[in-house]
Amino acid sequence: MKISTKVEFGIIAMIDIAINSESNNAVTVYSISKRQNISGKYLEQILPVLRQAHLIHGLKGSKGGYVLTKPAEEITFKDIINALDITVLSDVYFSSQSESDIADTVNDNLWNKMTDYMRKFTEKLTLADIIEEYHKSIEEKSEQLMYYI
Repeated sequence: MKISTKVEFGIIAMIDIAINSESNNAVTVYSISKRQNISGKYLEQILPVLRQAHLIHGLKGSKGGYVLTKPAEEITFKDIINALDITVLSDVYFSSQSESDIADTVNDNLWNKMTDYMRKFTEKLTLADIIEEYHKSIEEKSEQLMYYI
């Protein structure tokens, strides 16, 4: 499966906002761009899409930026992915020129089941789950670094 950079960077931006707004601080496009090495101009195209999907909220002013609209535990990856590209979790079909029983069987038993699995998986996986795994990864790297020092 090939995921667009829009979806990839949108997910990264959501995780960055969630992590860096934990103390109710708004996260700027510039800070996300710098931390994640993503073009600020590209983020300025992606973040409004997430805002329109009511996943983030923009704050104006000197302490402006973006914050989550609800707790990370309530934002699923299905929500994020569908906001960025509705086709990622949509039905997949064999693009066969001829209608055949084999093509129908493949659609029913491979593509439809795989798509259904991905939908269910992304419905259960929350932003909080990924943030928890990120924190564990950082801890493990710190422990490994301390071991070598």
